[in-house]
Amino acid sequence: MLLFLINKIFPPASSLRRVLLVLLWAFSLNLLFGIAFYFAERGAQEGLTLVDSIWWAMVTMTTVGYGDYFAQTATGRFLVSYPTFLLGIGLLGYFIGSVADAVIKGASARTKGLKRIMKSNHILICGYPSLTKVLQIVRELREVDAYRRTDIVLITNTLEELPEKLATEGVLFVRGRPQSEDVLKQAGVERCQGAFVLAENGEMEDVDAQTFTTSAIIESISQECGHDIRVISELIGRQNVKMMRRSSVDGIVSHEGITDCLLVQEFLCPGLNQIFHQIITNQIGSQFHILNTRLKGKKIRDLQIAALEHPTNLQVIGLVQDGNFILNPSSQHTIGADERLIILAEKSTDFEDIENSILTTTTAPN
Repeated sequence: MLLFLINKIFPPASSLRRVLLVLLWAFSLNLLFGIAFYFAERGAQEGLTLVDSIWWAMVTMTTVGYGDYFAQTATGRFLVSYPTFLLGIGLLGYFIGSVADAVIKGASARTKGLKRIMKSNHILICGYPSLTKVLQIVRELREVDAYRRTDIVLITNTLEELPEKLATEGVLFVRGRPQSEDVLKQAGVERCQGAFVLAENGEMEDVDAQTFTTSAIIESISQECGHDIRVISELIGRQNVKMMRRSSVDGIVSHEGITDCLLVQEFLCPGLNQIFHQIITNQIGSQFHILNTRLKGKKIRDLQIAALEHPTNLQVIGLVQDGNFILNPSSQHTIGADERLIILAEKSTDFEDIENSILTTTTAPN
């Protein structure tokens, strides 16, 4: 019955199937030799039980040889013990080889991106423009406490196997086209918390179309499984932003024209490039954060004063109103119910302390 199930469930070339078959044969022979030893030796060894005989068979087959039981009759020595020695050593060698083969094949499959990802709440990186770019994204995420131990899975068909530097960072790998739903599901897209869709080859005319396809498939899977997946997509051309918005992704990044603007700003005010770099990286200094707030009905001025008086280093930079991003809003502006704040701080949690202090002061009895 067990043999039938193993053959039914596992494919013939499966290493796990070989290991299970060896274990099944070892267990069966253990019982067979144990029973044979019991009937051969029970007349010569007083008090010998069937359990003792099965124990002897296991010790003998594994070449441990405790010596607490041994054959004392010719039948037990030559007809039972000899076959136990020979078959036991052979099975042990075959078992060790099968396990080693399974481990090596498993490690190779992981490195070559052939294994199904069974993780949850992980992050996908779809596309491989370059090792430097993927490494930078991984390291930026690792700088954030919430993502320090989050699993990251790279999906691409441009690599034969995962580069060592990414493996060192704990990145997992699925080989295949990110535009394939089967490949995305192999990477566990239904259970992931977010995905970066990168433009793999900026020289290809349809690179943005591929990004759109991948993003749209992920969003579709998100809706089907009822699991919110945050998707950030990279575009080469800004003219394709309108197209990308149709995929309902959470964020769109297009670097076209940004370098040109930075060059002009650096010309007008040398040193601004270093400021921009510090703002956009998690590795040094402060960053922008867009946060929900409970300060409905409060003025921006009240929040700015509270931030100045609080020991936490934080500045209110702007707000998000009806999808519009307003920088440097009027200090007299009253925060609406659906508005979010744009702050500059080292950590987004710094804002909570200031928000709590304002709410506590407002509700405290006179």
